[in-house]
Amino acid sequence: MSIDINTAFSPELVKQQYLIDKRVRVANFLKTDDASQLLQTLARETPFSSAFNIDGDNGVLSDAEMRQLSNDQIQSLQQKIHDNASQGSGFLYGRHDITGRGAADTPAALRQFAKLINAEPFLEQIRQISGHTDIQAASAQATRYLPGNFLTRHNDFHPSEGRRVAYVMNLSPQWHPDWGGMLQFFQDDGTPRDAWTPQFNSLVLFDVAHVHSVTFVAPYAKTPRLAVTGWFRTKPLEDQVGN
Repeated sequence: MSIDINTAFSPELVKQQYLIDKRVRVANFLKTDDASQLLQTLARETPFSSAFNIDGDNGVLSDAEMRQLSNDQIQSLQQKIHDNASQGSGFLYGRHDITGRGAADTPAALRQFAKLINAEPFLEQIRQISGHTDIQAASAQATRYLPGNFLTRHNDFHPSEGRRVAYVMNLSPQWHPDWGGMLQFFQDDGTPRDAWTPQFNSLVLFDVAHVHSVTFVAPYAKTPRLAVTGWFRTKPLEDQVGN
């Protein structure tokens, strides 16, 4: 199994677009069959855990652990998450680490995608596109936004990892903009700019200085918002990306 980039991908054209505002959306990034394979892998094979933040502490509960909670426990957890979010800091979404430690249960297609974006030829293209010549690796996690999930406004600076460029590999077909789940960009003072829909098989690249959020996914969204996300960074990955 391999995951490959669409032959129409033009790094030079992407660079020209990226340099305008240090962000770009690349349509049809992967070969169509490979994007479909990643979608099926995320929808049917990937074990997700719910990630959230309460009072500055990150928490994670597997889907199995979430099912074991009583209704009262779920309501209490949601209330705490929402209280934090009301103050402008918080998140709730499903994630599965692909390149970090403890990712032994990662499906093969996701490992192949991580291998693709960590291959030296592609890393060099990202260096040329972004102007960050010190990029050494790309982290990767699968993400799943269900109704009620969100990610509040923030930037992606992380000095210990040396993050330079964030990416989102969107894998949600026929996503309706009324369902929420938009990648919303902001000015530094919080004034909204524009919002990008999670167009299927589009790769989004943006400088980590951009303030952004993922807007609340509506209760009537018919499908999960699925993607692979991460950061091109100066610090090598702790574990080598396997086959």
